[in-house]
Amino acid sequence: MKIRNIYVVRHGETDWNKAGRFQGRTDIKLNEAGREQALALRPVLQQLQIESVYSSTLSRAFESAELATQDLKLSIQKEDHLRETNIGEAEGLTVEEITEKFGDDSILKWRSYEERLLDFRFPNGESKRELMYRLRQMFLDIAQNSNRTSIAVFSHGMLMRAMTFVFGAGIPWEQHLFTNGSIHHYIWTDEDPERLIHKGKI
Repeated sequence: MKIRNIYVVRHGETDWNKAGRFQGRTDIKLNEAGREQALALRPVLQQLQIESVYSSTLSRAFESAELATQDLKLSIQKEDHLRETNIGEAEGLTVEEITEKFGDDSILKWRSYEERLLDFRFPNGESKRELMYRLRQMFLDIAQNSNRTSIAVFSHGMLMRAMTFVFGAGIPWEQHLFTNGSIHHYIWTDEDPERLIHKGKI
């Protein structure tokens, strides 16, 4: 039986994270705390015996991958499909600013994974249904086509939360498990090749 251990890593902190601003596709770099978080991942990834590394093309994820895996001497494969959700005109705004601009229920609609709200989007942005489709295709492609058994994938918070709904019952927003620098473990096997099993946060 073929097995893949996939470790999905959220990038380190940025100034927009610290300020509570939605980043989306805006390319914000790591701050000093974020770089320290990435460096702190080095011994963890060594212990996990990472053999292959993928990253979002956004600099906060790619820089995190570079810092965290430097000792492993592995090339990092950049993938557009690992980028954060495109939240359109909500990018750069806080929760309060989004509520003021798009309505009192806009944040609740955005954070909900009820079927009836999966097509909700901010103007010029991406829906959760679109996000879930691309991340499913991306992670199944990695799992099914890699010849490595221990894989690190550096990505983003909204994508990581959506992933738990794609491959399981989902983790609601109020459970703050996708902190900067956190790692979530998934297992794939060729006995059930169309899904990944979420084993939890490391």
